[in-house]
Amino acid sequence: IPQKPQIFGHEQPIDEEKVARLICRSSGSKPAAQLRWRKGNREIKDSGTEVVEDPNGKTFTVTSRVEFRVTKEDNEVEVTCTVDHESLQNSERSTTQKLQVHCTAAEAPCPLPEQQICPGSSLNGTFPPPRPGASLTPVPFLSPQEFLWEKEGSDAPLQLSSDSVLIFPFLNKSDSGTYVCTATSSMGSVVAKYNLDVSGE
Repeated sequence: IPQKPQIFGHEQPIDEEKVARLICRSSGSKPAAQLRWRKGNREIKDSGTEVVEDPNGKTFTVTSRVEFRVTKEDNEVEVTCTVDHESLQNSERSTTQKLQVHCTAAEAPCPLPEQQICPGSSLNGTFPPPRPGASLTPVPFLSPQEFLWEKEGSDAPLQLSSDSVLIFPFLNKSDSGTYVCTATSSMGSVVAKYNLDVSGE
């Protein structure tokens, strides 16, 4: 009787638009079992199957591979691998894993016609706690020539340049706080604030 399948390759978040490569494996079947894949409610075709005789010389281990390009809509989507074998009769053995997709760019413009500050990445329209190397980006309604970044409670300005992005190479809990961006152009200046909450280690 084939053992419950195991899925490998889902352990780390996958960047959107990259190719996910997953492996499903089940041992102990004779004759060799068939493996099939499903992503969400849709069956997907594997990209290859390998059958290897088990050390006991009586049963087989079946390995199936599947590849597909992920999008932000695939985040939290369940991928299922199911074993088909005559010994299971009307029952089935399957394993399900959820995909974790890391969105690499802000997906939604700021909704108000004024200076807003958006984190450098978003997930399904919401903004998760930034990771090391994260950035804050203002989305202006005018075309500023200069951006002044400040942190409330800090005397010295953090950055004054034509670059609108404030980058945190090494993000720490101490970076939590309220950040203020003043964008200046020939039409004047506008100010926006963003509350940064760094959680975890």
